[in-house]
Amino acid sequence: MNKHGSRGDNLGRGRVRSEDTKGVKDLAYKLAGDFRDSKLEGATIIVDRLERLKDLAVDGQVEQMRQLKDVMKNWSEILNSAPDDTDEFATGDMALCSSWYAPKVEVKLKDLFEEFRDIEKAFAKINPAKFQDLGRRMNKAMERIAPIVHGMKNLPDEVSDIADRADEREETLKDTDTKAMKKLLEGQGMTISLSSLEDCKRGLLDLVEPTQRNLEKVQTFVSEAHDKFKQAFEVPCPCCCMTSYVYDQPSRCLTELLENADRALDVDLQPFFELLRGLKDDYSDLDLNRVSKPTNRFAALATERVDRLDKIVAGARPSRISPCCFRPLSVTSPERSDPASLKLQA
Repeated sequence: MNKHGSRGDNLGRGRVRSEDTKGVKDLAYKLAGDFRDSKLEGATIIVDRLERLKDLAVDGQVEQMRQLKDVMKNWSEILNSAPDDTDEFATGDMALCSSWYAPKVEVKLKDLFEEFRDIEKAFAKINPAKFQDLGRRMNKAMERIAPIVHGMKNLPDEVSDIADRADEREETLKDTDTKAMKKLLEGQGMTISLSSLEDCKRGLLDLVEPTQRNLEKVQTFVSEAHDKFKQAFEVPCPCCCMTSYVYDQPSRCLTELLENADRALDVDLQPFFELLRGLKDDYSDLDLNRVSKPTNRFAALATERVDRLDKIVAGARPSRISPCCFRPLSVTSPERSDPASLKLQA
């Protein structure tokens, strides 16, 4: 029969028509517009930033703090034992002036030790475990928030890819999982997770601001330690010209102080500072409506598109025909069709 006949219509059911593919492409275009109109891009940026802060917090910068702790311990031991080793301060060409030079170094090292004790106290107040606990609580909330927001962001491209695959292979359209899309747009647990993320902000500045001040003190001392230790061993006037000889032939005390200063400089504190600045500037006063409102708006707009996609996909799937339609025709009983019996009846 021709294409307008009923038999042709039945055979065509389940095949992807060009208008179906065009319809899916149109839905992808509209979803991209929904993404812009809902301002979901801004919510995505916020979520990505929170993910970064969460990861930094979970890490807690524990390894960096452990490395610094070792250096602090070494410095303390060296500076504390310095008064017992004054006879070793003058080496090489300065050994002849030890009785004049060593006491002057001892005084400067004592003053430096007093300054260092304040740095030790500041360092001891930095508690990575508290940031790890914060990171774990943020992670629990973000486990649901991040997939939903990123899934919504990717939805226009996902639908566009469906149309492209249908262009290449018609049968792929019927395999589209619209149920997963609908579940994504429902945003189950989003409200509770955002509430949990809000709870993480309680007392945040009381943790961040003191830590930031103490870490800055430590960083300042570490950055200046090399020069401070060398200055402590400078030769005073009128023999200051001998300082270069002291540096060329350093005492064991100065050598160990400088070696640990180099170790301290190798510790990367920038991730910790990034965490502290981010928690203070980007998270502590963050209005989480900047995440919830765009996602709710996009979900409302996109649900209509996915419902339409669902209908297109359903039309591309073969219709289910009841088995009763294929029952064999009944055969007339031989007895009733026997011509002889018909004659007798006549």
